[in-house]
Formats: sequence, C-alpha cells, structure tokens
Amino acid sequence: MIIITGTSRGIGRALAEHYLQAGKRVLGISRTCALSHPNYTHIDLDLGDEKAVKTFQIPDLSRESEVVFIHNAGTIGKIQRVSDQHELDLKEVFQVNLFSGASLVHQLFINLPLNKPLSVIFISSGAGKRPIPSWAAYCASKAAVDLWLRTIHAEETEKGRLITCYAIAPGVVDTEMQKTIRRTPDNDFSSLDRFVELHENNELRKPEDVAKKIAEMLDQDSHDEIIVSC
Repeated sequence: MIIITGTSRGIGRALAEHYLQAGKRVLGISRTCALSHPNYTHIDLDLGDEKAVKTFQIPDLSRESEVVFIHNAGTIGKIQRVSDQHELDLKEVFQVNLFSGASLVHQLFINLPLNKPLSVIFISSGAGKRPIPSWAAYCASKAAVDLWLRTIHAEETEKGRLITCYAIAPGVVDTEMQKTIRRTPDNDFSSLDRFVELHENNELRKPEDVAKKIAEMLDQDSHDEIIVSC
C-alpha cells in the first residue's frame, strides 16, 4: 500500500499517478480528490487543521505486506521577513510540513508490527539546509523534518523495526508553490529574480519527472543517508 498526502496536484498527484500506472494501490490524503482509478482510495482531510488531523484514523492496514508513506503535502507560508509579519506563520507552516505527517507516522508505528516493512518519506527541501530570507518558517520546518526523520529512524531501528526513512529534496519543481513565489512583491523577497528566471528559462523540473525519480530511488533502496536529493 502506498499512502501519499497532498495528491490533488503537483508532486503528490504525479506520484499517485505513477504508482497507479505501476499497478499499486494508492491511498491519497488531501482536501480535494483529483484522481479516479479502481486502485485509488481518497480521504478528504485538511492537513492544516490540527484538530482534524488529531482525530483522523488511518484505515486498517493489517493485511498489507508492506506500507510506503509519502508526506508530500507542504506550504511555504508567508513569503515575508519575520519582522514585517503581523502574525507569525510558524505554527501553520509546521502543522502542514511536519506535524500532520508526523501524526500519521505515529499511527503507523502503533498499528503496524515491527516486522512489517515500512518506508517513511517526507518531501523536504534544500531550504532546510540554509537560510533563505523571507522563508524563515519554511526553512525551519524543512530542517526539522530532516532531523526528525533521522531521529525516528534511529529509534525504530533500536526497536528492531523494518524501517526506511528518507527526506527527499526534489529541487525546484513546477508547482503551485512556485507560482506563489513568483507572485511575491520584490520588496518582500530578495531572491525573486532567481525564481522568475528559472521559470522563464524553462529550468523548473516537471512533477512527473520528479515522481518517477523518487519512485526509482525508493525501488533501489541503496542510500546510506536519510537526507537525499533527487
């Protein structure tokens, strides 16, 4: 079973379509359903809603031989310097980028036996490794994703769980997030010109290509590090 968050568009939808074409069963979790396929099951859930996520229960997976969980859902938050924000967006950004995915992983830990193979993948970012002005919450959330995955991998390995964890940085991908970035006033975002140029020069990666690359990486299962790029 492949469980993917944020399947309504972008990388999440491309991943779901890739696995469905490969004959896999996919459970998609997002606010809207954008796919129709006999092997696709959709769950309507707003991952930015803390209460909804806390009360949500993943369906019974006891009959699954292996589970792959991909937390793709993400938000960049306010593209603005912290000192210019009327209210900080840390909570909202962390809720989507880390807390909601972590809550679902916690359920998997509770409900899946240690000897059942489990892969946990979060879509991370190079922004988690360096500061980007006006992206404070986003950078912090992705840095937290990386270290959280390293830590739970160490914990569950100590317990003997058959687990694989990856924080995958896919590069600059042609998604709605990129459109949001390009609409930002230049006085709020000093790196705006770079992202506009990437788009104008057709240098953005296609979600379908990224999804294929991620799936290939997971099939190889040969990476020594938790933090990887594709």
